[in-house]
Amino acid sequence: MEEEENIPVIILDPGSWKIKIGFAKDDFPNDEIPCVYIEKISDKSKDIKFGIEAVEDYMKIRYNHTKSHMIKENDFGHKEGMSNLVNVKMTFADPRHPLSNNNFNDVLEIYNYLINKLNINTDKYNILIVIPERVEKLFLSNILRWAFKIHNFLSISFIYNALAATYYYGIKTALVVDIGESGSRVTPVAENHGVFFDFIKNNEISGYLISKYISNFVKIDESYIDYILIQDYKEMNSYVSLDVDKNIKMYSECNGLIKPYKIPYTNIYIDPKSEILSHEIFFQPEFLAHMPGNFYKQNIISLSQLIFEAVSSCPIDLRKQFFDNIILIGGVSNCINFSQRLKKELLHILKEKNYSENTNINIKKLTMSHISSYLGGTKYSKILYHNKNKWVTSHEYHASNKNQIIQKLLMWANIL
Repeated sequence: MEEEENIPVIILDPGSWKIKIGFAKDDFPNDEIPCVYIEKISDKSKDIKFGIEAVEDYMKIRYNHTKSHMIKENDFGHKEGMSNLVNVKMTFADPRHPLSNNNFNDVLEIYNYLINKLNINTDKYNILIVIPERVEKLFLSNILRWAFKIHNFLSISFIYNALAATYYYGIKTALVVDIGESGSRVTPVAENHGVFFDFIKNNEISGYLISKYISNFVKIDESYIDYILIQDYKEMNSYVSLDVDKNIKMYSECNGLIKPYKIPYTNIYIDPKSEILSHEIFFQPEFLAHMPGNFYKQNIISLSQLIFEAVSSCPIDLRKQFFDNIILIGGVSNCINFSQRLKKELLHILKEKNYSENTNINIKKLTMSHISSYLGGTKYSKILYHNKNKWVTSHEYHASNKNQIIQKLLMWANIL
């Protein structure tokens, strides 16, 4: 057996839309794929594809064969396409918040695919997993079983998502604003303390709701995969307006000169106005009232207000530090003008609340912020490398009480 010092480490970051995996020694993930897969079943064969390949295949089937092909949703929320020759099932496996019926098979199926692509003997590796702050113990139980009983990893360790982000940014006391696909979360992290769980603030405004909002500008089917179509558009074309009224006026004066965006593989076009309005829901949640469905609720507040409330709930001696070290992470954080607009809104709130004029608002967004937790995990793994206490071995897992194992891992996941 190899010496413990030489055991290599695999990093797995489930994210909230794209799953990242790779070797701790490398600078970037080996793979970063959407958490979807497609099963194509015919009389003679069964073909499964994952991630981007799954999306492309589905789109070709969905929109190139519209006359002979129809889509329906089954009882488990899976999308099924049917024709005379082939059955197609597209599965969205939410990695952060698995299905409410506690069936983790879908997400573990994607993890298996990614592990197989690494082409390694997992019984010679440790694995470090980035976990959300509000993680379900049942999910962790399944992850431990998957790691030790399916893949026989030597050891496992966890780190909280926000804490991993602070490692990437090189800041020990910070307010981590995670703008993900399934929600927005504001997490205070402090040196010598770790994550302040009692002061975490969440709201429902997310990348998913942006996609729903954009879908108002096209005729679109109510299904996950159609929102997956919008996903790339949202990340590549959208921006946050610094003055939404002015931008809308300019758009109107262009009188159709701005071309609509065509989604690949389809005849779907998106009105350019969606670029201006879609991200406005972060700053004016009342825009959600324009959407069909019950997405707007009276208690939903803007992202800037959420940040202010999170900081205000923290110890008073740390508040200025948090305002001075706001970290943006998550795919939506890459949107043009996002940090500038957020700073503008926060300054407005501080002025309204008669906050000290000496309070600085400093919003940090490094390159690759959408994978900052993964990259922070690689930095953390180098510190973790020789610390045996923070790892749970396969032998310890099989010999110990599983609840105690989880408690130990969660305790170490929050220590800087």
